[in-house]
Amino acid sequence: MSTTDTIVAQATPPGRGGVGILRISGRGAKDVAQALLGKLPKPRYADYLPFRDAAGAPPGSGHRTVVPRP
Repeated sequence: MSTTDTIVAQATPPGRGGVGILRISGRGAKDVAQALLGKLPKPRYADYLPFRDAAGAPPGSGHRTVVPRP
C-alpha cells in the first residue's frame, strides 16, 4: 500500500447494528465522498441526507460528516 492510496473501509464491526460507519481517507477521499454522498457537507458539521449507489439511486440515508486533516 502506498501513502497516496485512497482507502474506503467499514469502521464498525460486522453484523446488525443501529449505526454503520464508513471511513474514507487519502488523496482521493473527496472525490469518493462526492460520488457516494452527492455533495460534500460543510467540514466538521453533520447532516442527514441520502447516500447514493453506483447507479445514482439512494439505497438509504444517514448522517455524514467530513473531517479534513488539521
